[in-house]
Amino acid sequence: MPRKKKTTNKYSKQESFENLETVQELALSRKGKDDELNPDISVFLKAEELKGKLYGLYSDKSETKMSLKKMGAVKIDGKEVKPNVGENSE
Repeated sequence: MPRKKKTTNKYSKQESFENLETVQELALSRKGKDDELNPDISVFLKAEELKGKLYGLYSDKSETKMSLKKMGAVKIDGKEVKPNVGENSE
């Protein structure tokens, strides 16, 4: 398979995706002894995983951002009560 000459130093997501598709095709069309079709499923799956990561379908860490609203002072029976809950944002 002849390699393409790159004219720029930029490497795009699309180029990477296309290269991974090529790898998958090669993995599926791999031939073993006696020219029998012997696909390399592990290489195919690895390329599939990399394509998914490339487009953000998988993440190594799941980050969850949670916000907490802090309640202000409340008057109960004419007496002001200030709850001390959450982080001080003042």
